[in-house]
Amino acid sequence: MVVTLALVCAILVVILCILAKYRKTSTLPGPGGLPYFGYAFKMMGLTSKDIIPLLMKWYNEYGDIFEVQMLGMKYVIVTEPELVKPVLNSSTNITKGDFEYSFLKPMFNDGLIVSDGDKWRTRRKLLTPSFHFKILETSIETVSRNAEEYVSHLLASGGKPMEVGDMIYLLSLKVICETAMGVRLNIEDKQQNEYIKASKICHDSLVYRYLRFWLFPDFIYRLSDAGKTFFKCADVIHNLDDEVIRNRKELFMSEKNGSNYKDSRKKERNAFLDNLLELDSSNPGLFSESDIREEVDTFMIAGHNPSAAILKFLHFILANHPDVQEKVYNEQVEIFETDERISTAKDLQKMIYLEMVIKEALRLYPSIPFYSRLLNEDLKIDENTVIPAGQSVVVLNTAVHRSKKHWTNPEEFIPERFTPGIERHPFSFIPFSAGPRNCIGQKYAMMELKTIMSTIVRNCWLEPVTTSISLDYGITLLPLEPIIVKVIQRDGPRRMISEGRN
Repeated sequence: MVVTLALVCAILVVILCILAKYRKTSTLPGPGGLPYFGYAFKMMGLTSKDIIPLLMKWYNEYGDIFEVQMLGMKYVIVTEPELVKPVLNSSTNITKGDFEYSFLKPMFNDGLIVSDGDKWRTRRKLLTPSFHFKILETSIETVSRNAEEYVSHLLASGGKPMEVGDMIYLLSLKVICETAMGVRLNIEDKQQNEYIKASKICHDSLVYRYLRFWLFPDFIYRLSDAGKTFFKCADVIHNLDDEVIRNRKELFMSEKNGSNYKDSRKKERNAFLDNLLELDSSNPGLFSESDIREEVDTFMIAGHNPSAAILKFLHFILANHPDVQEKVYNEQVEIFETDERISTAKDLQKMIYLEMVIKEALRLYPSIPFYSRLLNEDLKIDENTVIPAGQSVVVLNTAVHRSKKHWTNPEEFIPERFTPGIERHPFSFIPFSAGPRNCIGQKYAMMELKTIMSTIVRNCWLEPVTTSISLDYGITLLPLEPIIVKVIQRDGPRRMISEGRN
């Protein structure tokens, strides 16, 4: 009896302490809610398509900066470039949001996306050379070959309506495996499809968890049906990642034991995974096998999922903007004329209008719709606002990219916004985040997107079947509807894979 009473009293003390923290006076506006729980109960009825529209509604109602209270925490939402800059530019507040990113750890463990502090700084420094532009240049041929295979599948439709989503995911997965991991997928289509399906289920299950606060504790989530499905699918993802590591490591060790290893390594590009294996081999203890697994898990998912998402949007955009599609094609003709060669790094630099189209697509449909930081120290946002340590700040990317202060007619698709030479606030366009924790692979992503879209446009004319979309605002921004297009072969030269290089 005494023990029970003591336990009840202890729980009450904890609750009162939390409530006291919650009731601290705030100078920021925002939606109300119940003590401690804040807006948590109202989140229960939402789906992934409702999250960002609700935040945008509050943005219009409460202004450029507001807060949402939930489960004893205050989340400060910033929506304009001037307010975003001190958040993303901070060299001390680099910790990703608390539970928002902790839920990703069963998939990524403590890889670059979710790690922080000294581990993140050391890991970032070690991995950055893998994305040097000289290494990226040597990946173009591999991306082109896979893009050509994809185009062959498009043209095989004979102009009939086709849904491109699954093929795009497979294309993106093959590209990241070959360019970053150095492993060509010689596995059954079934395993590839299971991996893609599992990554989608994991994404949906995580969003489901975010919207149901009682699933936040790990032990409860693991017992739930959603949790069981999530961890089962995470195993599918890890199994392929393990196979990729095993296959590349066997080849790496075979090469390393060869007599001409040093000379061959100088001549050939180093795949991202090769660099990890080299760190493990040449610096014992610096980068262990578990470290390698963390980063392969991270880059396999982060390297193919967002790219596939924006490729889906680009298919939709070009099909529904024939004038834009024709301008992209005319630029390709100017660069290649009648030459059937693959793209080179110099070619990609000349694709100025295509890059404008890609950037405008990323403005309207940023792959990551928001970022968050858990503050390690007080952060001064402007002259009137200091956010205390311990709170989370959410950068609402969608609002930043549609700010009426910085973008004219922000809801419209206008590639000319990105005409070279036009000045804009450096934090008004942040599809790859910004500051110290910007996306390490953003140059790789742009190379991949330009190479793939160049290959498609030079050979295909896209006509729309899907003419409008609504958005799924999950961890990755996606169209809710299938993207269905008709693909017509252009009159220009078409070199099939079997007729060209292998």
